[in-house]
Amino acid sequence: MTKLRGTLLALPMLALLAGCPIYGDGDGGGPPPGPCVGPGCACTFDRDCAGGERCGDGGFCEPAPTACRTHGDCEVGDYCEATTCTGSGTCGADADCDGGFICDFRGTCVPATEGACRDAADCGAGDVCVENFCRNPADACQFNYQCGAGRACVDNHCTEICMDDADCGAGASCQGSFCRPATECTHSRECGGGEHCVEGRCLADCAGGGACGALDLCGEDDFCRPDWQPRPFCTGDSDCATGHVCRDGACRTPCPTGTDMECRTFDAQLPVCATDDLCYSTNETMPECATPAECAPGDSCIDAICR
Repeated sequence: MTKLRGTLLALPMLALLAGCPIYGDGDGGGPPPGPCVGPGCACTFDRDCAGGERCGDGGFCEPAPTACRTHGDCEVGDYCEATTCTGSGTCGADADCDGGFICDFRGTCVPATEGACRDAADCGAGDVCVENFCRNPADACQFNYQCGAGRACVDNHCTEICMDDADCGAGASCQGSFCRPATECTHSRECGGGEHCVEGRCLADCAGGGACGALDLCGEDDFCRPDWQPRPFCTGDSDCATGHVCRDGACRTPCPTGTDMECRTFDAQLPVCATDDLCYSTNETMPECATPAECAPGDSCIDAICR
């Protein structure tokens, strides 16, 4: 009877203790662990996960997607798809990527973009690659005279003649007295404020009408790029010196006698009297190249001469 009474008295106390933690010193004892934080932890809301993570559709924490404007905003192995960095894998050549993807400047597989190019091999027959887009040669340059004063035609780009990098536009540096594309980055964090890493170059965003520098223009991808477009010296005879005529944007010297000697008398740099009785340079009448693909590897096509 005494044993039964003790048991009955203990029942209320057991009920009170049922919800209380019991700490011990052995295995399984000690305070309860903290909340699970990190990839793979169960969650209901994003706030249940660590910083930089989100609660995925399966109810587990996962890395949150990174917002992006271009592939260079993402880490190597990711590309920018609809403003979100998405995994695609690394590569050493296009063949390492899935169909429809190419290997970009970071060694990352990215979707091939119609009309975009790394060189003329990415373009259709006869087209040239200028500022990462395939273009009709008629829209690009072959000769210096097509580019305007202070510029030269280098690999179908009208390019500033320079003394140092300050003379060049966005994403370019002064190399051998010509402004050429510079290799500056693999990720946008290596660029200045407001710039993104585009094909290894730090370029400003001009989407939505943003202004570019005086030497730049807003490209098809809405990034500021060096102004590559041909620029005529003249639009009519009145733009030329007395006795000269404007032909295809250049002021030409007439040679009515039809002899080269007459042209040499006027200008040693324009020694050839062509069939239209106007004076031209030798490389204009006998060009070595129209595109860099026609030159030896490592050479450029400058004013229609491989060098």
